[in-house]
Amino acid sequence: MPSKKLPVPLILFIPLCLLVIVIGAGVYRFSLTDEEIMAKFPSQQAVVHDDVVETILGLKVANPWTIQVPETSAFSLLTDIDAEKQVAAGSYDDGMARGSVYLLYRYKQLVYENNVLKAALVPFAVSNQGSGVFYYLGVFQWDETRQRVILADAKLAGDRVDIQSLTLNGSQVEFLYKSHGPEQSMAEPPNLEGTLSCILENSQLTGC
Repeated sequence: MPSKKLPVPLILFIPLCLLVIVIGAGVYRFSLTDEEIMAKFPSQQAVVHDDVVETILGLKVANPWTIQVPETSAFSLLTDIDAEKQVAAGSYDDGMARGSVYLLYRYKQLVYENNVLKAALVPFAVSNQGSGVFYYLGVFQWDETRQRVILADAKLAGDRVDIQSLTLNGSQVEFLYKSHGPEQSMAEPPNLEGTLSCILENSQLTGC
């Protein structure tokens, strides 16, 4: 039985209808603003800002603040904030060695170039399973391209020191603290004055 053929006018009418639909959709799309389109099709996942980065640097970014623990291959993810003491904390695990990292951001000094954040000087402490708590002066570089914080340099101040102040004058850095004297017990408050006097250049501490 021979198949029926569509009349020629009907064959032409179908693509004509499709063309009209496409043109109509295009006109409707360009009649809407971007805000109206976003309202009709909301994002499936809201952007989450990292609380630590926002609290310390005032930046709303998704990438968390991590610190590579000195003398190890481990990284610590800062997850907790004590707003009263102005300390951010996280843990780390490097196989047999594990412990906590504390970022003492009450002493922070921010570095800007042309009103753009470049780095932050912040002391931090590292504890482990032993009795030591080692304090460092850290230079944290802000990577604008990757939108994250990177530990660019760190200088050791000592074990269980008592931080006094951190100042930045131009490129001159003065980190004052008290450490335990040779005759002192570690259970006693430190009374020996110590200083890290450095030059900050290209996110590196030199001369100290």
